[in-house]
Amino acid sequence: MTKPNSRILELTIISGESLTLAGNRRIKKNTYVIIKTESTNSQISNMDTENGPYPIWGQKFNVNMPMHATFFTLEVRCKNSYGDHAVGSVNVPVSDFTRWYFPVDYLHFLSYRLRDRYGERNGIINLSVKVKSEDEGVGAGGGGSMGCSSAGTGWKYGGGRMGQGVAQGVVVGVPYRY
Repeated sequence: MTKPNSRILELTIISGESLTLAGNRRIKKNTYVIIKTESTNSQISNMDTENGPYPIWGQKFNVNMPMHATFFTLEVRCKNSYGDHAVGSVNVPVSDFTRWYFPVDYLHFLSYRLRDRYGERNGIINLSVKVKSEDEGVGAGGGGSMGCSSAGTGWKYGGGRMGQGVAQGVVVGVPYRY
């Protein structure tokens, strides 16, 4: 259940590519991801212990995101015998998956360049994001669907049905001046 001024994101941290530690040392194992939003809560992925600089997490999270938030942060970290090290991080703009007219529950596959603490490039993180629907026909806010959803027998809008037999698609209204 979402809070009144928030939306639920289904975030899947898929994998990383070409991750190194300072000095271009290749990572051997034990990488994980921290997901941070504006709230004080953060979530941590499982640790990949086998794939070195090309970790595979494939872990799904439900993230409660405030409606006013403009980004969330992903931070990749590595644990070794010398301690816990930041590999790189990225601020993922919410506009990358909410600014266009996508249907509710549309799945976005995204890749971002990670930057280390000095601002240097340090690998890539791959993820998928879906703005979850709160219930049938109503988005959890910010999904760009304007409260419409495809329901198998047509578009449902405000309790009525339109476009009987239409299974999917997006309806966009464009103002017309006489």
